[in-house]
Amino acid sequence: METRDWYSDYYERKGEDRNSLLRNSGVLYQMLARDASFITALRSIDLDINGCRILDVGCGAGGSIVDLIRLGIKPHNIFGIDILEERVLEARGRFPNVNWICCDARNTDFSNEEFDLVTESTMFTQITESNAALEIAEEMIRVTKKYGYIILTDWRYSSPMRPEYKGLSQKRIHRLFEVGTRTEVCCICGGALMPPVGRFLSSRCPYLYFTIAGIVPFLVAQQTTVLRRIF
Repeated sequence: METRDWYSDYYERKGEDRNSLLRNSGVLYQMLARDASFITALRSIDLDINGCRILDVGCGAGGSIVDLIRLGIKPHNIFGIDILEERVLEARGRFPNVNWICCDARNTDFSNEEFDLVTESTMFTQITESNAALEIAEEMIRVTKKYGYIILTDWRYSSPMRPEYKGLSQKRIHRLFEVGTRTEVCCICGGALMPPVGRFLSSRCPYLYFTIAGIVPFLVAQQTTVLRRIF
């Protein structure tokens, strides 16, 4: 399924308020858990926030960039790429000091080893075609500096009822990013719960959210994985 069709189908089924922090009470703790996993991952690596160059792949409207900016990364050192021009234009309007580029993540104009950190958030879940996923992963490795980092924030389970979702499991990460040969795993941080459970708890029993995540780790469906490029 093409990216534009994927988003159209998603919001047609789920509704425009599906991921609205203001209008959907099921979003808040899911977002907090996701943010906690990403921030914990960033804290685990040695990153010069004053001078590092960062690329966010599949940046969409720039939602993931918020974390980087509020943690002190200089906007002019952040680059975001997405294949949908309308989402890039929206991101440019929200964060004009960030470098936004509309391009295919499989083939960018960046130089080899240009970035200290390359990130993605819930992008690989949407990419079910194996060759496309491999090409994007290869490009992410190529533009990452040697001993630089790649952070993957994504859902680890596939959806048996919806073939357009393909989880980014650790097994899939190892295959896509040639773990052990070109990259190594530095840490894995658990994040949001499975959406039906997490959204229910966020809206109905928020005080139980992180307790459930701690005692039933199987329900933690989103993970943030930190890779380091070694070759």
